[in-house]
Parts: sequence; structure tokens; C-alpha cells
Amino acid sequence: MASRSANQPDNLPADLTSFVGRRSETQTVRKLLSVDRLVTLTGVGGVGKTRLALRVARDIRRAFPDGVCLVELASLKDPDLLPHTLIDALGIREQSAPAPLVLTDYLRPRHTLIVLDNCEHILEAAADLVDRLLRAAPKLRILATSRQALMIAGEHVYPVPTLPVPDVDVRLAPGSATQFAAVDLFAARGAAVVPGFEITPDNEQAVIQLCQRLEGIPLAIELAAVRLRVLTVEDLAHRLDSRFELLREGSRNLPERHQTLQALIDWSYELCTPAEQTLWARASVFAGGFGLDALEAVCADELLAEEVILDTVAGLTDKSILTRGEHGGRVRFRMLETIREYGQARLRESGSEAKVQRRHRDWYWRLIEKAAAEWFGPGQEAWAALLRVEHPNVRSALEFCLARPDEVRVGLRMAGLPWFLWTALGFMTEGRLWLDRALAMDQEPSLERVWALGTAADIAVFQGDEAAATALIDAVHDLAGRLGDPRGLAYATHMLGLRELGTDPSAAIPLLVEALERYGCADVPADYPNSVRPALTMAYVLSGELDRASEVAEEACAQCEQAGERWLLSYAMWARGFLKLLQGELEQAEADLCEALQLKRFTQDNLGLAFILDALAWTAAASGDSERAAVLLGASDQAWQTIGVPLLGAKHLLARREQFENMARRAMGNPGFDTAFARGGQLTVEEMLTFALREHRVSPVETRQADSLLTPREREVADLVAQGMSSKDVAAKLVISRRTVDVHVEHIFAKLGFNSRTQIATWVAQRRAPESPNR
Repeated sequence: MASRSANQPDNLPADLTSFVGRRSETQTVRKLLSVDRLVTLTGVGGVGKTRLALRVARDIRRAFPDGVCLVELASLKDPDLLPHTLIDALGIREQSAPAPLVLTDYLRPRHTLIVLDNCEHILEAAADLVDRLLRAAPKLRILATSRQALMIAGEHVYPVPTLPVPDVDVRLAPGSATQFAAVDLFAARGAAVVPGFEITPDNEQAVIQLCQRLEGIPLAIELAAVRLRVLTVEDLAHRLDSRFELLREGSRNLPERHQTLQALIDWSYELCTPAEQTLWARASVFAGGFGLDALEAVCADELLAEEVILDTVAGLTDKSILTRGEHGGRVRFRMLETIREYGQARLRESGSEAKVQRRHRDWYWRLIEKAAAEWFGPGQEAWAALLRVEHPNVRSALEFCLARPDEVRVGLRMAGLPWFLWTALGFMTEGRLWLDRALAMDQEPSLERVWALGTAADIAVFQGDEAAATALIDAVHDLAGRLGDPRGLAYATHMLGLRELGTDPSAAIPLLVEALERYGCADVPADYPNSVRPALTMAYVLSGELDRASEVAEEACAQCEQAGERWLLSYAMWARGFLKLLQGELEQAEADLCEALQLKRFTQDNLGLAFILDALAWTAAASGDSERAAVLLGASDQAWQTIGVPLLGAKHLLARREQFENMARRAMGNPGFDTAFARGGQLTVEEMLTFALREHRVSPVETRQADSLLTPREREVADLVAQGMSSKDVAAKLVISRRTVDVHVEHIFAKLGFNSRTQIATWVAQRRAPESPNR
């Protein structure tokens, strides 16, 4: 079973503008989802499929205790990456199993709604994956948007209509036009553009005519409303009308609504300045958003000077071509996918698509190089956040490299250098995918190939894939030796030591010591030698050389602390905590391990999380807190399932786990241990951290206060929910309607500040349990 991160279970974006109309459509789609497990909203681009899907998802989010998740597919080009995109969106942590299997294991027990947005360009892959997920996860529901239906069993297709507009042949009573959603939308967006704008007897007919010509397409209406900054409604309707007639005569083979929207975007494009047109086209190479620095680097040249980019961006933002947002205190921009597709078509027409794509790739290659140079330092957390938000663009850059034989070598470098990107940020399986592809495409001996083989070996070792790790390590060692590459030989020796650590710690020691020496003579970033030291500490510990282990652990901690580094420091603290456990210093062991765990919060490093949870469980068992040990072992077991082999298959560590688990079992008895273990296996990642770190838990006084907030019936419902009953089961037990149960659950959520049924169950258990000083 995979685990999810703290940002779950709801990643729906907030509405930036008012939601106009669609009441009937919203109710219809909600009813469909109550009956059918797959509902696909279809319709022309710009008709509002995404907006309707998000509105429905927000309205029914309370009905999905395990979360509502938006998965945006518009920028995804490679169908093979679809499962990885879902994994990212769901917040699933490290995994080594095939991505579809990770998804099915994660979703099988969960009552979740997934919104798959923009499936049309990867229709076959989307249909296959959706079919597989629905068959494997009986409580899963999927709301998809696509210009075409997925065409799989069980799908209910709902064509999203355009907004109602007044009939051309019907004369309306003055002042009644806003009863039509299209007119109401234009009025709302017009008022946002021109403060004080309203529909009056003087302009009402022109607005009606304009909405009729736009055929009620929401995106078309919104784009047209922007023009009110420079035109009256009458001028707008007149110009738009003549433009559409011209385009219809020249493009009779296109569907009429596509002609209309195409005409509107053409017209919006032509109203842009030449600089805005150029930037619109060039900015379409970005996937998932971009910052101003990236825009200037990728889009500026002799035709579009860098100093005019800022004003040009402002103009495109004013015209609603770019949407502004913020992430991590930095401004980022995005395009609606319809707008981006239009820009891509213009870029192709200009003949400069490959040139701009190469500049895009070069920018993200330089970003990767800079991140690699600065990763071991005080900016690590900021780099982690930036690399996660830029991941769609890194993917796009890698796609560019692997689509062109003469660029694959750069792809090898891009995939091979940032080992921390794949390991620390939760993309190990995807990293293997890119590395395997690039290595297969470019088999010529090169320094880039050496490093890519080394990074692939590193991932294979951490996933417990012994056969692949052995083959890759041998390949690294052989090629680095043939090329006389000291960096590659150091990397190969490092990987050999890691592999031996799992089977023969004593044999690992000389290899890891040699790796440190080789790294010291090679030009490599500091994270490579410092990643050796926690492994060397464990090799000494497992070989019984505790004094040497202590020296190396202290050196590792000092190196990281001096540099302001956090990720490898967490591994060093883990190794030191494990050493303290074996030395019987249990309080210090827990303190070191908790500090290591706290440091994990800014990454998606499930491997480190699993190691630390295990060691904390062993410390709890040694301290006599058997229930805490059982819960932590259940949590670590869940984390290991997302990676591969528990404790990487290291027999000495597995023996320690068995020793401490048996200690806790004897103290609690098998039934009690198994119950606590199962509870740990149901925790989210954030709940694991909260429990393991002994952070705020509801006290008996607080529990009684919270209990008093609920009515007797709500407490009764909470007790049944805590027993694992569904709303249907609770309704049957209490002889009330299912809807009434859902209302009670919503009230419980609101009063207690919860958002999942798991939290209700935990609260009920705490309300019943006596206070324990050790928990």
C-alpha cells in the first residue's frame, strides 16, 4: 500500500472568479456520480468542462472521506508518464513497484474522487488506466473531462452544453436578458474589467447579439469581455460579427463552434502587439507554469529584447492570455490549455519551435546543474520546493532530449546528475524510467553514460532490486575504468559498498572507506562523500565497531550542520540514533531519531522516513512502550511497501526488526499488537509524523470539550463511523436516510475541524481510552 503526503486529501484550486450559471448541469453531474463510478464531461474546448468538474468536486468533497484529487493532464505529452502524474497528484510517496500497481494498491481501500482533466490527447492511455483503477478500487469514483469519450465499460458520458443565450427570433422584454447565463457571464466579467459596467437598455441588444455570435461558449465570452477595456459593446459586437463571417467562408470543413472559438482567439491574437504575439507563441513551450526569469531566458532574443519582456507579460496578463499566481513567494504564470495550444500552433508556423524548445531545455538543464552544485547547503529546502513545482518542465525538457538522437547525450546528463531529485523528492521510479530510456538510446562510451549508470544503480540499490543493481554497478565500474574516470570509479565503489551493506557489513567497510578516499580526490559535489558517511556508520555498527561508528556519525553530522544541509543530516542523525539505541541510551536515541524525522518534512523521502520509523519503533520497544512500538512498526511497514524490500533486504537490520517486534508482541499479546500495528498502517504520512514526534494530541479535557460540541445523535453516528461503517450501514443501523447520515458526518467534521473518517475514528478511540503518560 502506498502512503500519501500531508497535502492530501484535497488539492482543488480556489475559484479566482465567480461561478455563473450551470446550476442544472451541476446537479445533474452530482446525481450521475452518485450512481456511476465514471462520468466523463465532453465538449468543445472552452465550453467549461474543467470549471464544471471542479464545481461538482467542491460540492461533493464531503462525500469522499479519503479525498478529492485534481489531476491536470493538459501538459502531459508522454502517455507512459500518466500513472506517474497520478502518483504525483495523489501525493503518493516513494515507490518501486510498477506505477499502475502502486496506484491500485493505494486506491483499493480508499473512498476517493479523482478529477482527470483534459484526457483527449492521451485518450487510449487514460482509458486503459481508468479501467484498471476502477476494477481494482471498488470505492473509487472518477470525473473526467475530455473532448472525446473514453469509450470504456461503465462510462457515463455527459456532453457539457454551451451557456443558454437568447433566441435570435425572440424579442425579450427590456432588462430580462441576464436571466440567460451567457449574458449574465458577460455582465459579470465585463464589470470585472470595467468597474461600473452593467447591462443597460442602451447596450442590452448589443450584448445579446454578441453572446449569440459567441454561441454561449464561456471561454469565448470571457475573452471578449476583456476587450471592453478598449471598445464599447456595440463596437465589440460589430467587429466580432464581421470576423466570424469571414472565417466561416474560409473554413467550412471545421465544426461551427471550433470556427467560432478559433475566430475569437485569432482575433484576440491580432489585437495583441507584435511583441505580445511573439511572447504568447514562445511561452507555450512551458508546461505547468513558469517564472519571469525562465520566460526571459527562453523567450528573449534579437527579435524580442529581454528588457521588453516584463511590459509584454503585463500586457498579456491584462488580456487574460496569462494567468498570474504565486508559489513559494515567487510570481508564476500559466496559460489556459486552449490558449497554450493556440500559441504552440503559432510557434510551429513561425519556424522557430525547435529553437525555442532547445532554449527551454537549456534553461532547465542549467537549473539542474545549479541545483546539483548548491544542493548540499543552506538553500536545500528552497531547491526542493522549486524542483517539485518545475517538475513538469523538467519532464518536458527530457522529452525534448529523448525525441532527438543528437540530443540524447544531454538527456543522459540531465537524468544522471540530479540523484537527489529522484531519491529525495519522491521520483525514484520515474528516474529509473528516464535513465533506462536514455541509456538504451545512447550506448556509446562517455562520461555522461558513466554517471547515468551510477545514478540508475543508486536507485536500484535503494529499491532493493538486487539483480539490476549488480548489473548496473558492474557496468559503471567497467566503463569508468576504461575511460579513466576517477569520479565514475568513486561512484561505482560507493554503490558496491551500499550493495554489500545489506549482506556483509564487514565487507562493506573497506569499500565505503575507499569510496570516501576516491571522492576526496575527485571533483564532485559535497553531497556524494557525505552520503557515504551514514552508510559507513551503519556498517561499523552492524559489525560491532561502535567506537568507529560514533566517530563517523559525529563527522557526518558536523559536515552537514556546518554546510547548513538538512537531507543527509537526517540520515546521519538516524545512524547516530540507531547507535545510541544499541548503546542503551534510549532517551538520546529517541531525541536523535525525532530530529532526523523532523528534517524529513521538506522532502518526499519515503526511504528515509521508513528507516527512521523502524528505528523509533525499536527504541519504543526497548523502552517498554509496546503499543507505540506496534503503531510505529505498522506505519513503517506501510512506508516500506511503497519502496520495495523492507530495510532493503539487509539481513542484520531485518534481524533487529524481528527482535524488537517479538519483544513488543510478548508484552502486548498478539491480538493487541496486531490491532495497534494495523492502526499504524492506516496513518497518512502527516499522521505518522505527528504520532512519531509526539506532537499535539487531544487531551482528555479537550476530548470532553469536543464531545460536548456534538449532539447525542452525532456522537452515535461518530461511534458507528469509528467502527468502519459506511453511511449506508449507519443509515440502516439507525433507521435514518443515508443523506441524513452524511449531514451528521458533515456537522461532525465542521465542529471538530476534521476532514476524514479516520480522524473521527482516532478521536473516538481517544475519548474512550484512559490517559497514558507514555503516549
